Amino acid sequence: MSDATAGEYLWEGERVARWLAQAHGLDRQLTPVSDLLFAAAALGSGERVLDVGCGHGPTTRRAASEVGPYGRITGLDVSSDMIAAAEEIEVSSQAATIDWVHADVTGWEAPYAHDSVISRFGVMFFADPVAAFSSLAAATVPGGRLCMAVWGRREASDLFEVPYQAAAATLDELGLRFEEPPADGGPYSLSDRDASTGLLEAAGWSDVGWSPHEVALPVGGGVSPEEAGAISLDFGPARLITPEAPSVRQQVVDAITDAYRGHLNSDGHVVLGGQVVVITARRA
Repeated sequence: MSDATAGEYLWEGERVARWLAQAHGLDRQLTPVSDLLFAAAALGSGERVLDVGCGHGPTTRRAASEVGPYGRITGLDVSSDMIAAAEEIEVSSQAATIDWVHADVTGWEAPYAHDSVISRFGVMFFADPVAAFSSLAAATVPGGRLCMAVWGRREASDLFEVPYQAAAATLDELGLRFEEPPADGGPYSLSDRDASTGLLEAAGWSDVGWSPHEVALPVGGGVSPEEAGAISLDFGPARLITPEAPSVRQQVVDAITDAYRGHLNSDGHVVLGGQVVVITARRA
């Protein structure tokens, strides 16, 4: 990923504020992904777990509950704002102690070795993936487990493709040029099985497993097309190609809202498919 492209995915400032403002709905939207992640991770009582790219901590707190009071969890994120938000949320007294850490994993030295490393969409943006995954291996006991949920290619997920195609068609109609973001970059950078396996093996992991899943994701946690359309340019590839001009943005939002009307469940909420890959490995 180029430096220019990487800049589009920095977790700071307004982007973090947008995520936190919608955190409750986004957590509901991603619950099916969390369920897949934790089923594969199979955390045990008393384990020491590192949650990478933990954000405001929903998966970190779930891990703390699963390992219980005799375990210990590290929630690590490159965004200080995310970590600050995570620290403000109360954790059950029956859960493990959580150490919240603001750090770039590439240069981070763990104070103790972890039994498991988990991540829900927190490992696709590393500037130096080999160095980052090597650092994670160094933070894990020999034979320790890695379990992470990542996105497949962009076009494999209606969650991204439906709003993106609606936005692109609108810009074409308006005669506005745009550069298409790569279908295998940014959030989708670990979507190639062979490349991801080679990356992990080069970073000190072995027995790499690859398990793709098709999941149904309620946009915004379960909202109407109008509500889903209103938040459609907060995240994802449609945001990257849409100009800031208010009149253009409104036309794009209207087009996405119309597209969402074809993806409603029985409650009238927008539900879109997503391809999620659960990647597992062991420290060599």
